[in-house]
Amino acid sequence: MGEPTRVLILGGGFAGLATARHLERQLRSDHQVAVTLISRDNFLLFTPMLAEVAIGAVAPSHVTVPLRSLLRRVQVWQAEVSAIDLGARVVTVRHAASGHEHRLPYDQLVLALGAVSSYHGVSGAAEYTLGFKTLADAAQARARVVDCFEQAAIETDPAIRRALLTFVVAGGGYTGVELAAALADFLRELRRYYPALARERLHLVLAHHGPRLLEELPEQAAAYTLRLLQREGIAVRLRTAVSRVAADCVELSPGGVLPTHTVFWAAGVAPNPLVETLPLPKSPHGAVVVDAHLAVPGHSGLWALGDCAAVPNPKGGTYGPTAQNAEREGVLVAHNLLATLRGAPLRAFDYQPMGMLASLGQHRAVGQVFGWQFAGLSAWLLWRTVYLAKLPTADRRLRVGLDWLADSLLPPNIINTAAPQVALRSGVGPAAGLAARQDRGHPREVPEGLHAPPPQG
Repeated sequence: MGEPTRVLILGGGFAGLATARHLERQLRSDHQVAVTLISRDNFLLFTPMLAEVAIGAVAPSHVTVPLRSLLRRVQVWQAEVSAIDLGARVVTVRHAASGHEHRLPYDQLVLALGAVSSYHGVSGAAEYTLGFKTLADAAQARARVVDCFEQAAIETDPAIRRALLTFVVAGGGYTGVELAAALADFLRELRRYYPALARERLHLVLAHHGPRLLEELPEQAAAYTLRLLQREGIAVRLRTAVSRVAADCVELSPGGVLPTHTVFWAAGVAPNPLVETLPLPKSPHGAVVVDAHLAVPGHSGLWALGDCAAVPNPKGGTYGPTAQNAEREGVLVAHNLLATLRGAPLRAFDYQPMGMLASLGQHRAVGQVFGWQFAGLSAWLLWRTVYLAKLPTADRRLRVGLDWLADSLLPPNIINTAAPQVALRSGVGPAAGLAARQDRGHPREVPEGLHAPPPQG
């Protein structure tokens, strides 16, 4: 018996994990294939529930599953991929604890490196906005909101206080809409702990460059979402781009300058920067071009899927970078990889997504499943049922279910356990910088406010 075929899977998200799990099931008694999964984190993050983590409805550890608990035969390496040499067929990884590097040769390579936030060249966005893709991002989001309330409660300057209580979400896709809806609920609950802010208006702005929200859903669902968010007091600005971000303001186009210390970025993603360094054909968005089998043309033993691949759709265009698509792509890559090793026919990727659901807060949601449209309470119940069932393990499903029960019965947790990503400049308010920008012709933005509860006493 010769040396086993070496398979490297780069990325431990939905796509990479699905590939590894399918290979593990197919290779239980086959020791001629050695599979290694390289992941920056040693867990899978269930991103559809990230907004609930940010507002404290679900514990962070309950939406993460250790990769080693899901993979037994596949070897798991927690490391950062630092270089890929396609010619030498070697991947270099670096370990965070020691900085030590390993060079791993491969025979078959699966690119499932995921995506990072794309700032589209917006000035100041990378420096002053809060992303929303990781557990750390959710912790930072919660910390920033609580920190703003803490400072606003003792702030005597009305302009500074107004900026502290103004929050902006950039992006009207699933992430942006769900985050804005969750924040609206959290802001209202949070206010009750700050009597000094009882009469202050809370301002939550959702800016989206497109003509409507949730562009993956039918127009009727998007219109329902817009009406619901506006009814909850969220200032939804369609056809509005974020053109610049600073420490104390954001500039909307159209809309002018809005004083704020908090801008959440959910306005797009790009493939992992490592993908850009590879001499491979790319789509206009920077994703690796693959064929119908998810193989990279002209590169034997190279596969790509998920956020870093442009997967052709038989109906035209490419598949969206969603979790359900990534999971199905992972299964297909595993099948085709083994078929290549065994000389069997390959399969083409042709998948009809089951549907999409988005939580809108206040026990409301919207979505489409198998062609049927849902909205309101029924959609919210369906959203919880579907995503609870999709959690990878029974213990996580139980823990999240108990979290939801506790959240419905107990008051919110306002403990700030993470330091803000960008320090609030309490000594310098937005007024001076705003005045200077207004002198250059930028109008002052006056956002709408969340509905305040009636005064107590």
